[in-house]
Amino acid sequence: MTLEKRLAAIRKGFEDQADAAVLKVMHGATAALVASGQADRAVREGDVAPDFVLESTEGAHVALAELRAQGPVVLTFFRGHW
Repeated sequence: MTLEKRLAAIRKGFEDQADAAVLKVMHGATAALVASGQADRAVREGDVAPDFVLESTEGAHVALAELRAQGPVVLTFFRGHW
């Protein structure tokens, strides 16, 4: 199964059990984001991210450039708990 199909199945499973009011808010927020044009300006797979420095969970500062010097880097973003 492709990643796209797996994600669609996960989405459907969530939507099948989610409260209609919650889905309305989530779909509205997604539509507003797309309408704003921000989605068209989003970083895409294969794009080079701008350099940044973040604090690790241990309190150390970690620079993307330093990680890139060690090899390929995969960035993921966790938006937080709904």
